[in-house]
Amino acid sequence: MSVIKPPVLQLFTPGPVAVLPAVAEAQTWSMINHRGKAFQSIYGPIRTTLAKLMACSEAHVMTGSGTLAIEANVQAALPDGGKVLVLSNGAFGDKLNEHCRLYYNAEKKGGDTRFIRLKDAQGWNLARAKEHIDQAAADGYKLLAMVHHETSPGILNKIGEICPYAKRMGMLTLVDGTSAWPAYPFNQKQMGVDFYSFASQKALGMPSGLAVVGLCEDGIKAVDAAPRRTNFMNLKEYRKNAEKNEHPTTPAVTLLYSLEVALDLYEKEGPSAFEARHAKMAAHIRSRLSAMGLKLVIEPGFESSTVTAFYVQKNSDVSRALEGTHKIKLGGGHADWKDTTLRFCNMGDVDMARIDKGLDALEQVKKELGV
Repeated sequence: MSVIKPPVLQLFTPGPVAVLPAVAEAQTWSMINHRGKAFQSIYGPIRTTLAKLMACSEAHVMTGSGTLAIEANVQAALPDGGKVLVLSNGAFGDKLNEHCRLYYNAEKKGGDTRFIRLKDAQGWNLARAKEHIDQAAADGYKLLAMVHHETSPGILNKIGEICPYAKRMGMLTLVDGTSAWPAYPFNQKQMGVDFYSFASQKALGMPSGLAVVGLCEDGIKAVDAAPRRTNFMNLKEYRKNAEKNEHPTTPAVTLLYSLEVALDLYEKEGPSAFEARHAKMAAHIRSRLSAMGLKLVIEPGFESSTVTAFYVQKNSDVSRALEGTHKIKLGGGHADWKDTTLRFCNMGDVDMARIDKGLDALEQVKKELGV
């Protein structure tokens, strides 16, 4: 077969994202066996570092997309007959609901998944979630599942308000953080999150292919008590192998090299500086989009530091012109906002100069197309 190289584009997409050169270069390091001291000396510190940075009891790295880690957490959270409350406000909350329904439904020994969906890009806070949590807890529901950062329009949900309350009401908490960590302040234990997960190709600025599970103590107890529903996603096996700093299956070794480098760069910058840098870039994007007369999707108070969705006429034409003429790729509209929006994202190897170049191109295309 012939080799087809992809076009060189500046990505302002919600993932995969532009990868930092040092992170990409690490994938070219020499291959090692995934059993033995060489691998253990890498994987052990990675897990320790992740657990420290996330403030969880255990962190486990899986080879696969963020969806893999989400489903691994879902299937391990409750016994047969378990009941789940899912709070959604976008495509990925909807997908989380599908995962929960697969394992917790009436055919599974009386289980159930209750689905609550906000419309119009509204964000979840405790004021909006409380009545649903209260009713679910009264009805015997034992798990709250929701998304931290809903990528489809870029909504930052208030998990730090919601999850501790759900815990007080006797529920476990499971959060899909696929596109959230480490762009936002996060302390898994303090925020009352029993199960958390994120993906490599989002805010951490890595290639796609790794997903991380974070467990706190109540999550670990649930994993140990859960029935065996899967082999590849079995978190019991991850926990067992982690005692030897090993992986239950053959992992993507070169991606673990990249993860080492990405975590090192993140620690050197510092969490607060990393978060502030992304928040500053996103605020600049929102300001310039508004100055162009483009309406933002998200209600005030729930803005993302990494994904800014905006309404634009002829969104497909705008996207094609940006890519074809300017070699710039924005995120397309998604879910409820598919036909009416685009997303300008600031994750991975981006800076203010490149962002302004992308915004300048958008402004030019907007004028050329008369939108």
